[in-house]
Amino acid sequence: MRGLYVHIPFCRSKCGYCDFASQAGREALIDPFLGALAAESARYDALAGSFSTLYVGGGTPSLLTPPQLQKLFDVLETLTGPFGALRESTFEANPESLDAQKAALLKKSGFSRVSLGLQAAQDRLQAALGRPGRYADFTRAFGALRAAGFDNLNADLMCGLPGQSEKDLLDSVRALLDLKAEHVSFYALEVHEGTPFHAAGVKEDPDAAAGLYEAAAAALKAGGLERYEISNFARPGRESLHNLNYWEQGEYLGLGPAAASFLDGERRANATDLDAYLAAAEAAKPPPLQYGERLEGRARLAEKIMLGLRKTAGIVTTDDIFIEFREEITRLLASGLLERDGNRLKIPESRLYVSNAVFRELV
Repeated sequence: MRGLYVHIPFCRSKCGYCDFASQAGREALIDPFLGALAAESARYDALAGSFSTLYVGGGTPSLLTPPQLQKLFDVLETLTGPFGALRESTFEANPESLDAQKAALLKKSGFSRVSLGLQAAQDRLQAALGRPGRYADFTRAFGALRAAGFDNLNADLMCGLPGQSEKDLLDSVRALLDLKAEHVSFYALEVHEGTPFHAAGVKEDPDAAAGLYEAAAAALKAGGLERYEISNFARPGRESLHNLNYWEQGEYLGLGPAAASFLDGERRANATDLDAYLAAAEAAKPPPLQYGERLEGRARLAEKIMLGLRKTAGIVTTDDIFIEFREEITRLLASGLLERDGNRLKIPESRLYVSNAVFRELV
């Protein structure tokens, strides 16, 4: 498999927790950006037709108007071919900017999956997060996608939010179960430097978040969504193929500011600066890079292990892994942070929330 990721760096407003490369209030640059994206994609003509999955993320891709979305899709199809022929094609949306017209356009264009941001079903928590929409926007957008014919919908959910109770979180889980969402991506709040929350002095509460997380994870499982990765739950057969490719160290191409790629053993990412991205296209140059590196030997094996252990199925312990990391694996097995299941190693489900303790041993 090879995946294509496209980063749309525009948002209506900046959420308090968001540390992604996105900018608010610069919608006037969307059309120039689409031109720059076309120029970048043309540099990869040799890869045309080699992609199995597509993920359009951001930012807020659904902020684009229908004509802008059609222009975006026309650009991407030069690399992917018809979206409907891919194994999976995902479009990320914020509820307040997704209406029935856009939902129908996504379905007509061949997308098989849409990911909607919810975070919490309580309007007071949405407001505290700085999100522009409310729960009614989510249910309206979800209904529009169902009406358009989508049968594979993800919702994002968060715990550890300021003022969030266990009842709030479980009510949010129940709301998604009532809507019969096929997939839930579930994260604990992290406050990163450079975000509005960090500037405002918002603090994480990891201990409280851990308890909330496990309670919600149990409710999701009871509702028919199995945990298949640290932060992802799905009904059988609805796991994200695009993300599984990441965790299995597969190849992918990233287009747009801050987009990362892994091709021919080289890992790199475009610089996050939108203006620099546009200027490079204007000068007929490739986008500036944030970093580029070639992973080899122990470093590549370590990454393979850490990515693979994110999955609840774990990884197959090939000879090179066991020889290179014999001491670390033995220590983690003895501490209960890893368990062996035949020729597989995995993190016990009860320890997934503290998986960073495993990864630190391998770096």
